[in-house]
This record gives sequence, structure tokens and C-alpha cells, in this order.
Amino acid sequence: MRAMIKRTNEMVDHFQRIEKWIAGQGDSIYSGRMREILAQLTADSPAMTVAFCGLFSAGKSSLINALCQVDDLATGAVPTTSDVAVVVLPATQDRVQLLDTPGVDSTDETHREATMNALHRADVMVLVADYQHVEAEENLELLRAFTDEGKRLLFVVNQVDKHLDFELPFVSFQTHVEEALDDYGIVVERIFYTSTTSSPYNQLDDLRAWLTALGDTDEEARLEQVKKRLTDLVREAVAGQYAKRRDEALDAVAREMEQRPLDTAEARAWLSAEETRHQQLNEQLQAAYQKTVEARNELRERWIRVVELAQIAPYETTEKGRLYVESLRPDFKVGVLFAAKKTKVEQTARAERFLQDLNERIDNYLVTPLTNQIAQDVRQSDWGKDEWLGDLSQIQLTVDEDYVHRLVKSGALVSSQYPYQYVKDVVSRVKRDVSAQLTMLVDGWFAAAKADFFAAQQELQAQIDTAHRRARSLEMYLSVCADEQTTIDQLLAGEVPVTS
Repeated sequence: MRAMIKRTNEMVDHFQRIEKWIAGQGDSIYSGRMREILAQLTADSPAMTVAFCGLFSAGKSSLINALCQVDDLATGAVPTTSDVAVVVLPATQDRVQLLDTPGVDSTDETHREATMNALHRADVMVLVADYQHVEAEENLELLRAFTDEGKRLLFVVNQVDKHLDFELPFVSFQTHVEEALDDYGIVVERIFYTSTTSSPYNQLDDLRAWLTALGDTDEEARLEQVKKRLTDLVREAVAGQYAKRRDEALDAVAREMEQRPLDTAEARAWLSAEETRHQQLNEQLQAAYQKTVEARNELRERWIRVVELAQIAPYETTEKGRLYVESLRPDFKVGVLFAAKKTKVEQTARAERFLQDLNERIDNYLVTPLTNQIAQDVRQSDWGKDEWLGDLSQIQLTVDEDYVHRLVKSGALVSSQYPYQYVKDVVSRVKRDVSAQLTMLVDGWFAAAKADFFAAQQELQAQIDTAHRRARSLEMYLSVCADEQTTIDQLLAGEVPVTS
């Protein structure tokens, strides 16, 4: 007993702190419902609470009168609100109380709120349906909602005195009722057929006995039922706090997906599908683009090789370069009389012969083969443009005496091997300059080709963007749901923020 009292007190303390936090969030409805349940829990003789609900004129009040064997529900009833009455079931030593709620189809807001408060207080729900309205949509939907919430549930078909055997055997009517519940996925503990007047099918006494037996409910089981109701209220209260964010996120999903997920499991399945679709489409686009990049890089490398392998300094050209650079040595001199003038004339002549030969070689063995190869490759490619061929005139190089003279290393002129290295330096510089012209030209072409490629892939890119937006909207929705669940888990685990 002491252990049960301790456990009860701990649970009351825990949920009282949650109730204060919920009230601090401005939610008076759910904090009020929790206070009512906690008040029951701390009562000297906590009773099992049974809420009777149903449509107007289903006979709830008359049924409760009959169960309690009183003429008027007001007799012995203790009002909890202006719209809900509580009556203790006789012979239960105050351990079973029955709640009579307004009709669930009431248009009065106070009636609806009173009904919802009563339903949250109840250990057992009893849905009362008039014999002639057993399959009313409102009844079946309410039963389904209670089933989904995992509540203990009875279904009472009232006023069975209206049944006429010559129209339908009662057994067939019962089968029909059970099949209707099965079709809706409704699970109830029992179905009772009752009447406040004489009927051979009246199970009023059986219902009374079933309700009376609730008074013998084990205290531990009773405590677990109350804990479940409080936990459900916490979930609903937190859900209400996240409702705006969740609805906004769902609206965003609906805009992208043109429908809403039924639950987070379906949202996660959609997210997985959109992420897979985004990845596959993106890989498709990148593979196609990479193919064009590889093709362009292959051409670039081919054209660079043309430059690198160009023979623009064979033996004859090298000799002319050697003779030119040797004429620049400080000790080079031609003749005795008028030696300075003759030396200068010889230097100029040697430079001209070297430049003429070199320029011819550059044009015939480098620029022309290179531009011809480029023109051929551009025409054969499926992404090249004919107007690019006109740009090939930009690849040209004519060297002059200043060009070659700037490459001379004066300090090395005394070396007998330097003239050959000098020619190599000139060739290297020529190829580097032509390569720079080639790079500048090709970079512009390839940038245009890239832009053209993606312009041609707009439809595929649009599909990629759509999958990304859809995935993003689903991620946002699931993030809100995860935050909501985290808040619930923290509260139930005892991590309740302190309210001021």
C-alpha cells in the first residue's frame, strides 16, 4: 500500500509540474482537463469514471437513470459543470461514477467543450446509439476515433424495444452491427443491447453488472489507466502548441506534392523517394555533363600536344639562332676598318635570317597545323559552333628582334654551349605564348559550351529542383514533428521547464 501511495504521489507531482507548464503556455483547456484528472487521483476514494456519450436523443440520460435505478438523473447527481452531471453507480461504494455528457452533435460550444473534458476524465467510454441510428456516420466516426486513441470502449445499442422480429431476426441484426464495426476497424470490449422498457433482448442488467465490476479494478491497473489518460493529454496539448508550425509545414508540403501525407511514416517514405529521385536525376545530369567535359578536355590535351610537338627549330633554324646569339658576344667583331659598323650590320643580318626562318617555322609547323586540327575537331564535335572557326585567327605569333633579344642571357654568352640552350629557350617561349593564346580562346568556347549544355538541360534541371524543393518541404515538416515529439518525450521523462 505504501509503495502504491508513493508511486501515486510521484505521478501526481510529475504531472502537476507538466500541468503548470502547459498553463504557462496559455493553454487553459488542457491544463484544466489535467487538473480534473489529478483531482480524481488524489481523492480519498478515487472512482472509476465511465463517460456516456452519443448523439442527442440516443437515450443516454434515461439509460443512466435505469442503470442507477432512479427516476431522474438529478437525484443523487453531483454537477461538475453546467452541462455534465456525475452520478455514483449504486452498490459500488462510490468506486464507479457515471458521466452524462451533452450530445456529441451539439452546436453549442460549451456543450462540446464539456463533452471533451468528460471524455478525457473517463476510464471507460460508452457510446450510446439509438436502435434506429446504429450506423449513423457520427457514431461510427466517434467509435473509430476512440479506437485509434486506445480507449476502453463499450458500444450500447439502446431502445432495442423498437426491434420487430418479423422484419429481421435479432441475431441477424446483431451480426449486422458487428460487421459494421469491423468494416470501420472499430474495436470494442463489449456490445450491449439495452432498453428502459420491456424487451426480450434487453441486456440492461448485464451492462449494470459489467459497470459494477469496474469497482473491483486493481489499484495498479487503475493507476496505469490514469497515467495513460494524462499522457494522452500531454501529447494533445503539445500537439496544439505545434499546430501552427505543423500546419504551415504541411501547407508547404501540399504546395509541392499536391497532397498531404497521412502521417509521419508516409512523409518519411515520400522524403526517401524524393531524395532518391533527386540523387538519380542529379547523377544523370552530372554524368551527361561529365561526358562533355571529358570530351572537351581530350580535345584541349590534343591541341596542347600539337603545340608541344611542333618542330619549329630543326638543325637549320638552330644554326641560325646559334650564329645570331654568338654575334652578341662582347668579343665578336667583323673586319678591321670600320669594324663597329660592319659588326652591327652582321648582327642585324644574322638576326633577320634567324627571325625569317623562325617565323616561317612558327606559321607552317605550329600555327597552321594547330588551327587546322582545331577546325577539324570543332566541326566533328556535337557541341562546337561554326562561328568559333572565325576566332582561330586570334592564334598567331610573329616574333621580332626585340622578342628574341629579350630572351638573351648576357652572362651566359661566353659559354660555348649557351647558343643551343638559347634556341631552346626561344622555342619554349614561343610555344608558351601560343599555348596562352590557345587557352584564352578555348576557355571562352568551353564556358559557352557549358552554358549551352545546361540551357539544353532545363527540363531535367527543373525536375531536379522540384525533387529538391519537395524533399526540403518534407524535411521541414518532419523536423517540426520531431521537435514536437522531443518536447513530449522530455516532459514525460520529467524534464519540465520551470514556469515563472
